[in-house]
Amino acid sequence: MWVPHPAAPGREPGGGVNNKRDPVETVLHTAVWCGKVTLAAAQQAIVTDWTTALSGLGLS
Repeated sequence: MWVPHPAAPGREPGGGVNNKRDPVETVLHTAVWCGKVTLAAAQQAIVTDWTTALSGLGLS
């Protein structure tokens, strides 16, 4: 029998995992998909400092 686990702190119903990086990752995903930045550049920007990733790549 499946027993549901309590929701993680900060989780909103139907919202998936709430992560402060999600909006940044979404913009980077779109930029890579559109060819505005390379995947390697986006990955490096996230690893270096996700809070400045967009401005560092000229996306903000």
